[in-house]
Amino acid sequence: MTWAFFYLAVFLGGFTLALVGGLARRILHPSELCDHVVVPSHEHWASLRTPRADFIVSLLTGFGLTALLLHGLTRLDPDHEMLISAAAGVVLALGIRAWLCRGVKPTDPGSCVEGRAVVVRSIPAEGFGQVEVEVCGCQVKLAARSASGRPIEAGTTVRVVDRHESVLVVTAEDTGDV
Repeated sequence: MTWAFFYLAVFLGGFTLALVGGLARRILHPSELCDHVVVPSHEHWASLRTPRADFIVSLLTGFGLTALLLHGLTRLDPDHEMLISAAAGVVLALGIRAWLCRGVKPTDPGSCVEGRAVVVRSIPAEGFGQVEVEVCGCQVKLAARSASGRPIEAGTTVRVVDRHESVLVVTAEDTGDV
């Protein structure tokens, strides 16, 4: 295997993951990534939509592309190609993170308390579901549970009455039960 093939494989792998993970869409629509709102880790920890995954994908893509260009345009030895490419990958990854966060202001997820949300994943009795709520202009999905312990179906508009870490406590608008 040649160095050029290795660099091409790293670039294509990173680029493919960026497309599959939706990084390109999030670069164009940064409000979909609200870094300062905590999301439930059990659902998003290994996801391709996390800031950590974006950084790794950007690093791989930047490293692969830079190494491929250096390999084809210069006569550097592989050690120097990798060193320069790794630095370029880190710079690209940090630049993309800055770009993604450009329109997102630091916010407290508690600011959505007393707000309205829509249930996107049904909340079972004494269990957890998911709601979509606006926090400082960002539409975010957060874990939620019913304040009354009764189930709430998807599509129901709810009122946020409390928050415990990243879990919102909600009540259906029509019942007003707390």
